[in-house]
Amino acid sequence: MKLYGALLSPYVTRVVLAIRFKGLDIPLVPPPGAGLKSPEYLAINPYGKMPALDAGDASIIESEVICEFLDERFPEKKILPGNDVARARARIISRAIDLYVLPALLGLLGQMNPINRDAALVAEKRAELRRGMDGLETFIEAAPWCMGSEFTLADCAVVPACFFLQKFLPAFGAMDVFEHHPKLGAVWEHANGDPMVAKLIAEMTGALDDFMRRRAANS
Repeated sequence: MKLYGALLSPYVTRVVLAIRFKGLDIPLVPPPGAGLKSPEYLAINPYGKMPALDAGDASIIESEVICEFLDERFPEKKILPGNDVARARARIISRAIDLYVLPALLGLLGQMNPINRDAALVAEKRAELRRGMDGLETFIEAAPWCMGSEFTLADCAVVPACFFLQKFLPAFGAMDVFEHHPKLGAVWEHANGDPMVAKLIAEMTGALDDFMRRRAANS
């Protein structure tokens, strides 16, 4: 097996966290060809997005689907909790990240340059993000992970989102990213102290630093 993608995608790093937690030997590799829209990669994922998992006998796309596929194929160490209500809550948290948090954050990333910034759009996306984070906060049981003492699918989604929130939101004004969302902040703080997760956070930081240096050199 191999996972196609890059560490600067929160959807890719969600799957990487699941892989590492489960102790699987699945390498992260760049998409084949000239990128996401190359004929080689479109033959794997016709939508031209990452991640995609080459499972040997099938190509699996969409981070949520990949995570659950891996949980079914390798059930020895589960990322979905044991009972139906807990599994539903973990899925709700993961989907809330996809539907209500990341889209608003990605909308803000196009407004990073204060010279060309659309103030009305920034206000709209910040309000959307606040609503998304408010809703997310109601489902988290930070003790110390989203679902309690066990690392789950919910944490696979929340940790990468928190990484990008704390990296980019301060560009839109001095703020404590987790000031109004203490449970979300507690999960992020715990994640930074967990050896497995902290290692990936350090790798994501390095990848982001490299990207910013290349961007500055080409500007």
